[in-house]
Amino acid sequence: MTLIAMSGCTPKDDDISSAGSAPTSTPATTAPPPPTPAPAGLDASTKATCAAAEEDLSSALKEVAKAEEIGPPAGHLAVSAQYSAGAAALYVHTFTDNDQVNGAVDEVANALADLADTWAEAPEKAPSTTDLTTAQQNLTTACAAGQGS
Repeated sequence: MTLIAMSGCTPKDDDISSAGSAPTSTPATTAPPPPTPAPAGLDASTKATCAAAEEDLSSALKEVAKAEEIGPPAGHLAVSAQYSAGAAALYVHTFTDNDQVNGAVDEVANALADLADTWAEAPEKAPSTTDLTTAQQNLTTACAAGQGS
């Protein structure tokens, strides 16, 4: 044990200098925790809202995919109905204490409603889902960020 204690005190080799740099890496470790409180900012109700909205959206998109298999012209109405049902389910989840999450859920619901309207008009080709994809990403970001109230 004496040799271990002496070897830690007297020689100045790379092992000792790297051990000395360990305390300086500790402040670097304390730097990441400040971002942690932001995601933890979601209250239980908002977390439940995010989970329910994501589940409703996933379910709606599965139903839309099934309806798309029907094909035109009846398929147009079926797809429209599924997008409408998905929007209606999401509108239920726009009442939390978190304005950012409310806005993101509302954006997704509006994108679904717009697609429902387009499909109801029996388009020549499937309409773009770019707005829906963007809205989904915004919802994911809002639920992950936990900011805005």
